[in-house]
Amino acid sequence: MTTQDRTTPHLVLYHFPGACSQVCVFALEHAGLPYELRLVDLRSGEQARPAYAAVSALGKVPALLVDGAVLTENAAIQTFVAALRPEAGLFPPDSSPLAAGRRQAGLSLCGGTLHPIVRGLANPGRITDGDPEGVRRKSLQLAQKSFAHAEAVLSETGWWLGTWSLVDVYLNWAVSVAASSGFDFSGLPALQGLRSRLSEIPAFRRMLAIEAECQAALAQRASPHP
Repeated sequence: MTTQDRTTPHLVLYHFPGACSQVCVFALEHAGLPYELRLVDLRSGEQARPAYAAVSALGKVPALLVDGAVLTENAAIQTFVAALRPEAGLFPPDSSPLAAGRRQAGLSLCGGTLHPIVRGLANPGRITDGDPEGVRRKSLQLAQKSFAHAEAVLSETGWWLGTWSLVDVYLNWAVSVAASSGFDFSGLPALQGLRSRLSEIPAFRRMLAIEAECQAALAQRASPHP
């Protein structure tokens, strides 16, 4: 096995455009790592079929194959990619325990707090057997509190950790889902301008282009063939 083989594993990312797996697309693109992208059509229920269940027992994206070994959960994949290519600067270079804790706090906010909240805004019927409007109302209340907190953190520099990082890309995904579900960001200028600031990063623009290509590929896959 060559040194290149040891340092650059074979990577396969399972992704659905619009899902939080787009953050992992950005991470791999910015890190300059070669990877294969495999689409999982969540709209058609592909995530629940045996082929994907063999990859992700919970039927979620993202999932990352690392030389055939499965790594799941968005924050874990982001942390892995950042550790694989530390020179890429996906997180600030500060390696102190406090800095590491703050990185994890940002990822945990996005994955553990904002993710379920925006899911409740976008598709409340998926997480209740009762009245989905009740879920949406409660999610809206929680979103107002949580996004206000994120706005306060970003208000000084525009970034969660003082300079841009994967936390901001993950946060942008939550903002975009909430905005498309009708959440009003007009009073939260730091969050409202987050996508524009991230668009200065070439890998973010590549991620957006890949998202469009993936959407087109899934649309073509779903269209009836003559």
